[in-house]
Amino acid sequence: MKTVNSLSGGKTSSYIAMNYPADIEIFALCCIDSHNAGRDIDKKIIQMVNDKLQKYCSHYPEFVATSEDPKVLKVMFNLEQQIGREIVWLRGIGWEEMIKIKKAIPNQAKRFCTTILKMNPIFEYLYKYHELPVKMRIGYRYDEAERAERLNNWFKLAYKCEWQDKSCRWLNRWKEVQWRIGEFPLIENKITHYQIKQYWEGRGIDFPKDSNCLNCFWKAEEQLRKNFETSPPVMSWAGIMEDMQGNTFKSKMNLWQIKKLPVQLDFFYGTGSGCQAGFCTD
Repeated sequence: MKTVNSLSGGKTSSYIAMNYPADIEIFALCCIDSHNAGRDIDKKIIQMVNDKLQKYCSHYPEFVATSEDPKVLKVMFNLEQQIGREIVWLRGIGWEEMIKIKKAIPNQAKRFCTTILKMNPIFEYLYKYHELPVKMRIGYRYDEAERAERLNNWFKLAYKCEWQDKSCRWLNRWKEVQWRIGEFPLIENKITHYQIKQYWEGRGIDFPKDSNCLNCFWKAEEQLRKNFETSPPVMSWAGIMEDMQGNTFKSKMNLWQIKKLPVQLDFFYGTGSGCQAGFCTD
Protein backbone atom coordinates (compact mmCIF):
# COMPACT_ATOMS: atom_id res chain seq x y z
CA MET A 1 0.00 0.00 0.00
CA LYS A 2 1.51 3.33 -1.06
CA THR A 3 1.95 6.23 1.33
CA VAL A 4 0.84 9.76 0.45
CA ASN A 5 1.64 13.08 2.09
CA SER A 6 -1.22 15.52 1.58
CA LEU A 7 0.46 18.94 1.42
CA SER A 8 -1.19 22.34 1.79
CA GLY A 9 1.73 24.78 1.71
CA GLY A 10 1.48 25.49 5.43
CA LYS A 11 4.06 24.79 8.11
CA THR A 12 2.35 21.68 9.46
CA SER A 13 2.04 19.66 6.26
CA SER A 14 5.49 20.85 5.17
CA TYR A 15 6.85 19.51 8.45
CA ILE A 16 5.38 16.12 7.57
CA ALA A 17 7.03 16.22 4.13
CA MET A 18 10.40 16.98 5.73
CA ASN A 19 10.22 14.38 8.49
CA TYR A 20 7.99 11.58 7.17
CA PRO A 21 8.93 10.79 3.53
CA ALA A 22 6.13 9.22 1.46
CA ASP A 23 5.89 7.41 -1.86
CA ILE A 24 3.80 10.31 -3.19
CA GLU A 25 4.02 13.97 -2.17
CA ILE A 26 0.86 15.68 -3.42
CA PHE A 27 -0.42 19.26 -3.51
CA ALA A 28 -3.81 20.40 -4.82
CA LEU A 29 -4.03 24.10 -5.68
CA CYS A 30 -7.29 26.05 -5.42
CA CYS A 31 -7.51 28.00 -8.67
CA ILE A 32 -9.31 31.13 -9.82
CA ASP A 33 -9.74 31.42 -13.58
CA SER A 34 -9.65 35.22 -13.63
CA HIS A 35 -6.45 37.04 -14.62
CA ASN A 36 -7.44 40.01 -12.44
CA ALA A 37 -7.20 37.91 -9.27
CA GLY A 38 -3.63 36.97 -10.17
CA ARG A 39 -2.33 40.35 -11.29
CA ASP A 40 0.28 40.47 -8.49
CA ILE A 41 1.74 37.02 -9.22
CA ASP A 42 5.08 37.04 -11.02
CA LYS A 43 4.69 35.81 -14.61
CA LYS A 44 7.67 33.49 -14.22
CA ILE A 45 5.99 31.82 -11.25
CA ILE A 46 2.77 31.45 -13.25
CA GLN A 47 4.69 29.68 -16.00
CA MET A 48 6.44 27.42 -13.47
CA VAL A 49 3.08 26.46 -11.96
CA ASN A 50 1.63 25.70 -15.39
CA ASP A 51 4.64 23.53 -16.18
CA LYS A 52 3.90 21.53 -13.03
CA LEU A 53 0.15 21.25 -13.66
CA GLN A 54 0.65 20.26 -17.29
CA LYS A 55 1.89 16.81 -16.29
CA TYR A 56 -1.40 15.55 -14.83
CA CYS A 57 -3.95 18.36 -15.26
CA SER A 58 -3.68 19.45 -18.90
CA HIS A 59 -7.44 18.85 -19.27
CA TYR A 60 -8.12 21.83 -16.99
CA PRO A 61 -7.67 25.55 -17.83
CA GLU A 62 -4.24 27.10 -17.55
CA PHE A 63 -3.32 28.53 -14.19
CA VAL A 64 -3.71 32.32 -13.85
CA ALA A 65 -4.60 32.89 -10.19
CA THR A 66 -5.22 31.19 -6.86
CA SER A 67 -7.53 31.93 -3.94
CA GLU A 68 -4.64 31.09 -1.61
CA ASP A 69 -1.88 33.49 -0.70
CA PRO A 70 0.44 33.56 -3.76
CA LYS A 71 3.34 32.95 -1.36
CA VAL A 72 2.22 29.32 -1.22
CA LEU A 73 3.47 28.83 -4.79
CA LYS A 74 7.06 29.70 -3.86
CA VAL A 75 6.74 27.66 -0.67
CA MET A 76 5.95 24.51 -2.64
CA PHE A 77 8.86 25.00 -5.03
CA ASN A 78 11.24 25.65 -2.12
CA LEU A 79 9.89 22.68 -0.18
CA GLU A 80 10.47 20.38 -3.15
CA GLN A 81 14.11 21.45 -3.21
CA GLN A 82 14.52 20.84 0.51
CA ILE A 83 12.95 17.36 0.60
CA GLY A 84 14.67 16.27 -2.63
CA ARG A 85 11.55 14.51 -3.96
CA GLU A 86 9.00 15.42 -6.61
CA ILE A 87 5.80 17.09 -5.44
CA VAL A 88 2.84 16.27 -7.68
CA TRP A 89 0.84 19.43 -8.41
CA LEU A 90 -2.87 19.07 -9.14
CA ARG A 91 -5.88 21.26 -9.76
CA GLY A 92 -9.58 20.74 -10.41
CA ILE A 93 -12.17 23.09 -11.80
CA GLY A 94 -11.80 26.75 -10.87
CA TRP A 95 -13.84 28.76 -8.42
CA GLU A 96 -16.00 30.33 -11.11
CA GLU A 97 -17.01 26.98 -12.60
CA MET A 98 -17.72 25.57 -9.14
CA ILE A 99 -20.00 28.47 -8.21
CA LYS A 100 -21.78 28.15 -11.56
CA ILE A 101 -22.41 24.42 -11.06
CA LYS A 102 -23.51 24.74 -7.42
CA LYS A 103 -25.38 28.01 -7.96
CA ALA A 104 -24.08 29.13 -4.59
CA ILE A 105 -21.21 30.73 -2.70
CA PRO A 106 -19.63 28.29 -0.20
CA ASN A 107 -20.60 29.02 3.40
CA GLN A 108 -21.08 27.16 6.67
CA ALA A 109 -24.37 25.71 5.42
CA LYS A 110 -22.89 24.65 2.04
CA ARG A 111 -19.38 23.31 2.62
CA PHE A 112 -18.57 21.94 -0.82
CA CYS A 113 -15.47 23.93 -1.79
CA THR A 114 -12.68 21.78 -0.32
CA THR A 115 -14.22 18.60 -1.70
CA ILE A 116 -14.44 20.04 -5.21
CA LEU A 117 -11.24 22.09 -5.34
CA LYS A 118 -8.87 19.80 -3.40
CA MET A 119 -10.26 16.33 -2.70
CA ASN A 120 -11.68 15.69 -6.18
CA PRO A 121 -8.40 16.29 -8.06
CA ILE A 122 -6.42 14.24 -5.52
CA PHE A 123 -8.86 11.33 -5.76
CA GLU A 124 -8.90 11.60 -9.55
CA TYR A 125 -5.11 11.38 -9.71
CA LEU A 126 -4.81 8.47 -7.27
CA TYR A 127 -7.68 6.58 -8.92
CA LYS A 128 -6.06 6.91 -12.37
CA TYR A 129 -2.45 6.19 -11.54
CA HIS A 130 -2.27 4.18 -8.29
CA GLU A 131 -3.93 1.31 -6.47
CA LEU A 132 -6.47 2.28 -3.82
CA PRO A 133 -6.63 2.62 -0.89
CA VAL A 134 -3.48 4.53 0.02
CA LYS A 135 -2.11 5.46 3.42
CA MET A 136 -2.52 9.23 3.59
CA ARG A 137 -0.71 11.30 6.19
CA ILE A 138 -2.90 14.17 7.36
CA GLY A 139 -1.45 17.22 9.12
CA TYR A 140 -3.46 17.10 12.31
CA ARG A 141 -1.30 18.08 15.27
CA TYR A 142 -1.41 16.73 18.81
CA ASP A 143 -3.09 19.96 19.96
CA GLU A 144 -6.00 19.37 17.53
CA ALA A 145 -6.27 15.58 17.86
CA GLU A 146 -10.09 15.64 17.92
CA ARG A 147 -10.12 16.40 14.18
CA ALA A 148 -8.82 12.90 13.37
CA GLU A 149 -12.09 11.39 14.56
CA ARG A 150 -14.00 13.18 11.79
CA LEU A 151 -11.86 12.04 8.86
CA ASN A 152 -13.82 10.36 6.07
CA ASN A 153 -11.87 7.71 4.14
CA TRP A 154 -14.59 7.02 1.57
CA PHE A 155 -15.26 8.79 -1.73
CA LYS A 156 -18.54 8.88 -3.66
CA LEU A 157 -17.70 8.00 -7.27
CA ALA A 158 -19.87 8.28 -10.39
CA TYR A 159 -18.73 5.02 -12.00
CA LYS A 160 -21.06 5.05 -15.00
CA CYS A 161 -23.76 7.09 -16.74
CA GLU A 162 -27.01 5.64 -18.10
CA TRP A 163 -29.64 7.03 -20.48
CA GLN A 164 -33.17 6.98 -19.08
CA ASP A 165 -35.79 6.73 -21.83
CA LYS A 166 -38.69 7.69 -19.58
CA SER A 167 -37.13 10.89 -18.30
CA CYS A 168 -35.08 11.53 -21.48
CA ARG A 169 -31.91 12.33 -19.57
CA TRP A 170 -28.60 10.85 -18.46
CA LEU A 171 -28.28 9.64 -14.86
CA ASN A 172 -25.08 8.94 -12.94
CA ARG A 173 -24.71 5.69 -11.03
CA TRP A 174 -22.78 6.13 -7.82
CA LYS A 175 -20.73 3.93 -5.52
CA GLU A 176 -18.53 4.56 -2.50
CA VAL A 177 -14.84 3.73 -2.75
CA GLN A 178 -12.41 3.49 0.14
CA TRP A 179 -9.62 5.60 -1.27
CA ARG A 180 -7.45 6.28 1.75
CA ILE A 181 -6.58 5.20 5.26
CA GLY A 182 -5.78 8.25 7.34
CA GLU A 183 -2.54 8.36 9.30
CA PHE A 184 -1.70 11.04 11.86
CA PRO A 185 2.04 10.99 12.63
CA LEU A 186 1.96 14.32 14.46
CA ILE A 187 -0.69 13.09 16.87
CA GLU A 188 1.14 9.81 17.40
CA ASN A 189 4.39 11.64 18.14
CA LYS A 190 2.75 14.42 20.18
CA ILE A 191 3.91 17.22 17.89
CA THR A 192 2.24 20.57 18.62
CA HIS A 193 2.05 23.93 16.85
CA TYR A 194 4.86 25.31 19.03
CA GLN A 195 7.28 22.55 18.02
CA ILE A 196 6.50 23.05 14.34
CA LYS A 197 6.96 26.81 14.59
CA GLN A 198 10.34 26.28 16.24
CA TYR A 199 11.37 23.76 13.58
CA TRP A 200 10.92 26.21 10.70
CA GLU A 201 12.84 29.10 12.22
CA GLY A 202 15.88 29.85 10.11
CA ARG A 203 15.15 27.30 7.39
CA GLY A 204 14.66 29.86 4.62
CA ILE A 205 11.02 29.27 3.66
CA ASP A 206 8.69 32.29 3.77
CA PHE A 207 5.32 30.76 4.66
CA PRO A 208 2.10 32.73 4.18
CA LYS A 209 0.83 34.42 7.32
CA ASP A 210 -2.65 33.08 6.58
CA SER A 211 -3.00 29.62 5.02
CA ASN A 212 -5.65 28.10 2.74
CA CYS A 213 -8.14 30.20 0.74
CA LEU A 214 -7.97 33.84 1.76
CA ASN A 215 -11.72 34.31 1.31
CA CYS A 216 -12.69 31.19 3.31
CA PHE A 217 -15.96 31.40 5.26
CA TRP A 218 -14.29 29.67 8.24
CA LYS A 219 -12.05 32.68 8.80
CA ALA A 220 -12.99 35.37 11.28
CA GLU A 221 -14.13 38.75 9.94
CA GLU A 222 -10.97 40.31 11.38
CA GLN A 223 -8.79 37.94 9.33
CA LEU A 224 -10.81 38.56 6.15
CA ARG A 225 -10.38 42.31 6.72
CA LYS A 226 -6.62 41.85 7.07
CA ASN A 227 -6.53 39.81 3.86
CA PHE A 228 -7.91 42.80 1.95
CA GLU A 229 -4.61 44.50 2.78
CA THR A 230 -2.26 41.58 2.09
CA SER A 231 -3.97 40.22 -1.09
CA PRO A 232 -6.38 42.84 -2.50
CA PRO A 233 -6.78 41.17 -5.96
CA VAL A 234 -8.06 37.91 -4.45
CA MET A 235 -10.36 39.55 -1.92
CA SER A 236 -11.76 42.00 -4.48
CA TRP A 237 -12.45 39.08 -6.83
CA ALA A 238 -14.27 37.30 -3.99
CA GLY A 239 -16.38 40.37 -3.27
CA ILE A 240 -17.38 40.59 -6.94
CA MET A 241 -18.33 36.90 -6.93
CA GLU A 242 -20.65 37.57 -3.98
CA ASP A 243 -22.30 40.39 -5.94
CA MET A 244 -22.72 38.26 -9.04
CA GLN A 245 -24.11 35.23 -7.21
CA GLY A 246 -26.28 37.13 -4.75
CA ASN A 247 -25.17 35.41 -1.56
CA THR A 248 -22.19 35.64 0.76
CA PHE A 249 -19.35 33.68 2.37
CA LYS A 250 -20.24 34.92 5.87
CA SER A 251 -23.81 34.87 7.17
CA LYS A 252 -23.94 38.35 8.73
CA MET A 253 -21.75 40.50 6.49
CA ASN A 254 -20.62 40.58 2.88
CA LEU A 255 -16.96 41.09 2.01
CA TRP A 256 -17.40 44.73 1.02
CA GLN A 257 -18.82 45.45 4.48
CA ILE A 258 -15.93 43.56 6.05
CA LYS A 259 -13.47 45.65 4.02
CA LYS A 260 -14.81 48.81 5.72
CA LEU A 261 -14.10 47.47 9.20
CA PRO A 262 -11.07 48.88 11.06
CA VAL A 263 -8.07 46.58 11.35
CA GLN A 264 -8.06 45.02 14.84
CA LEU A 265 -4.65 45.50 16.42
CA ASP A 266 -5.29 42.97 19.20
CA PHE A 267 -6.49 40.17 16.92
CA PHE A 268 -4.24 37.11 16.53
CA TYR A 269 -3.82 36.96 12.74
CA GLY A 270 -2.66 34.04 10.66
CA THR A 271 -4.61 31.20 12.25
CA GLY A 272 -5.58 29.66 8.92
CA SER A 273 -9.05 28.19 8.52
CA GLY A 274 -10.76 25.34 10.30
CA CYS A 275 -11.45 23.29 7.20
CA GLN A 276 -13.44 20.16 8.05
CA ALA A 277 -12.71 18.09 4.94
CA GLY A 278 -9.50 16.38 5.96
CA PHE A 279 -6.76 18.89 5.20
CA CYS A 280 -4.53 20.81 7.57
CA THR A 281 -4.72 24.46 8.45
CA ASP A 282 -1.26 25.91 9.05
